Amino acid sequence: MQKHGLLDKITGLELSNMRNTSKIAAAAAVVIAGLSLAGAAVALEASQVTIAFADGYTGTDGQFHAWDSRADAMEFRAKHTDKYRAWRHDDPRHKDEK
Repeated sequence: MQKHGLLDKITGLELSNMRNTSKIAAAAAVVIAGLSLAGAAVALEASQVTIAFADGYTGTDGQFHAWDSRADAMEFRAKHTDKYRAWRHDDPRHKDEK
């Protein structure tokens, strides 16, 4: 009978350790997700953009910059329709429409 009592204690400790490990893993996941969102929150400022296209934008430095992600392009387009052109920057059909 004592062996069974000892097994219960060991099993209880193992379950307790597993719960703590799960809690730590969940907390780490929340921290990592928060850091990812914080990095994603760094958005392109409209004041840095002269004109934007489907494939990137021309910055105030005069250089063309590709979008970091499709989501960035879509967000910029939604917020700044006056500066966005729905074609690629090198589309020959629109070379005079900038």
